[in-house]
Amino acid sequence: MQNVTCAVIAAAGMGTRIGLGMPKCMIEVEGKTILSRLIENLQPHVDLIKVVVGYREEMVIDYCAQHHRNVILVRNKDYRQTNTAFSFAKGANLSSGKVLYLDGDLVISPESLEAFIQCAASKEILVGLTDAKSENAVFADCNTTSEGFMISAFSRTKPSPLEWANVVSGPAHLLDGASGYVFERLEEYLPLNGKLLELAEVDTAGDLIAAREFVCALDSKEA
Repeated sequence: MQNVTCAVIAAAGMGTRIGLGMPKCMIEVEGKTILSRLIENLQPHVDLIKVVVGYREEMVIDYCAQHHRNVILVRNKDYRQTNTAFSFAKGANLSSGKVLYLDGDLVISPESLEAFIQCAASKEILVGLTDAKSENAVFADCNTTSEGFMISAFSRTKPSPLEWANVVSGPAHLLDGASGYVFERLEEYLPLNGKLLELAEVDTAGDLIAAREFVCALDSKEA
């Protein structure tokens, strides 16, 4: 057993597909930024939260100075030439123990995130999965296990009910030197344990509408 002690949020990308001219983590969904939702949901479960910034970094830096002074900001000045895997590796640098890696454009159910973090303590690497719904999904070929799923392959062309959720827990060196996408590094370790997450990814204008509906549904459950 090794608990997750650090979370790295990748928020350096330009978010060109949604075209709002700001880091996607700064988009408000039902009155609260995606970044605040992630940080608030993570704080009860990890000791340290790192946010990797790049594109329009001043927005995120100023926002965290006002609202989240306890997070550590990590600069990816090469954000135009690098990808999420690079940001994850940069954020996890000098960390020890187990790290939770998350994209900064995810709205995640607090309950499913908590369950994922608890399960991650007993897995060297745990991959987040969600129902396949993205326009450019990375599908996960899985078998059901007593604790979740066992992933045997990823594919952009072979559809399956589940897709890679852009969330993974593992050692701090997991993405060191990765030159491709995160899931391509994970392919080197297959088969891997997977666990379902309830989430909405905000990558396009349509995704933003769906994320608002997702949050409203979560709020109605709690009411």
